[in-house]
Amino acid sequence: MQPAQLSLLPEQVPAPPSQLASQLPPPIAQAAAAILSRLIIQVAQPGSPAGPATPDPAPAGATEREVSGGE
Repeated sequence: MQPAQLSLLPEQVPAPPSQLASQLPPPIAQAAAAILSRLIIQVAQPGSPAGPATPDPAPAGATEREVSGGE
C-alpha cells in the first residue's frame, strides 16, 4: 500500500521578513517601522499596561519567613 498525499499544493515556505520588507514602498515601510518602534518603547516602559510587570511592594510590617522541609 502506498502512502496517500494529503495536499496537492507544494509545501510553501514564507519569505524571510527582510525580503518582505524590501518589497514595501518606502513610505509604508517607514510608517511600519515607526509604529513598531513606538510599540517596542511602550512595552519596554515599566508600569505601562503592556509593559513588564513591576513587583508589588510588600505590605508594611511583612517579613520573609523561612520555609522548612517539614521538620
